[in-house]
Amino acid sequence: MKSKARISLTDTRKLLTRSLHVSVATIVGILLGSAITTTPAVAAQKHYTLRVATFGAASAVQVASFVPLFTKLVEDGSHGQISVQSFPSGSLVGEHAVPSSVENDVADISLTVIGTWLSTVPLSGIVDTVFFSPSSAKFESLIGSGTTLFKALDAAMQVRGVKLLAALDNGSPVIVSNAPLTMPSDLRGKTVRVYDKPTAELVKALGGAPSTITVSDVYAALQRGTVSAALGGLEGAFGLREYEVSKYLLDANGLFGLDVNGYVMNLHALKSLPPDLQKVVLSAATQAGKVTNAAMIKSHVKELGEMRQHGMQVTVLKPGTREYLAFRNALASLSKSQEPQYPASLVHDIVIGEQ
Repeated sequence: MKSKARISLTDTRKLLTRSLHVSVATIVGILLGSAITTTPAVAAQKHYTLRVATFGAASAVQVASFVPLFTKLVEDGSHGQISVQSFPSGSLVGEHAVPSSVENDVADISLTVIGTWLSTVPLSGIVDTVFFSPSSAKFESLIGSGTTLFKALDAAMQVRGVKLLAALDNGSPVIVSNAPLTMPSDLRGKTVRVYDKPTAELVKALGGAPSTITVSDVYAALQRGTVSAALGGLEGAFGLREYEVSKYLLDANGLFGLDVNGYVMNLHALKSLPPDLQKVVLSAATQAGKVTNAAMIKSHVKELGEMRQHGMQVTVLKPGTREYLAFRNALASLSKSQEPQYPASLVHDIVIGEQ
């Protein structure tokens, strides 16, 4: 009986030892399995925030149309993994601070005037030339996402650590003034607000004296008489109520080239996102850009009418008229001098594409 009792005790100890080993192995397996299955879920829950900066009037179409749509497309497309924060009216980045601010990631994404990148991205000046003046109907086919010119500008900006997200047609620049303006001679000797080097060259060619002023300061400059006239986009002139401090508006109907806006993104901020979320951001920018361009084209004619309703005398130069020919002749030499500054293939594509 004692022998059987010892065997039973030994067997019991072996059984307990084996059970303990199985239990430990089972627990370890469960823990490892849990880690394996939960790691992707944890990674999938990582959250990102993108700061979008704009300047000028918050009601301007390039802001009011693009930002809300881009935000919805990004947040919905990322299933909530990306949140978009908007900083309007220069609250985070001013117009001329955009290049340095985006390069240094003060803002992840920002509205920009493409020509303001001229000092660091020389190719950007091509959209500010007199010869770059596609009709609204041809804008997307010349500089929309995926076109040769868009890719060239994007590649040049990426050297600076910046990604071009969208190019926007802000129409031909207009000039507002407190004196009648229908001929180039009307600008002779007058101080005119400009926003970059190409627009300064344009004003000089017309006999004026350029003065670089940010869009947010134009109203005060006109009000105080710091400048006699201001060159800029119609969207900005209307949105900032420049009709309150000026009486005349000249729309050169493409002779001044185009005021091309856009949205740019810090390249590191983009590449910090997982590949699938990068695609969401880029796709959202392309879609929002197309919708915004269509809205900006429609708003141009409407806003000219509203400027008239606010008491401004609006002059739109019409091809073949004495005034149109006078401005075209005054700018002919400038146009010819600008073409050799840029790749011949791009200039050729622009000239052909505009026909």
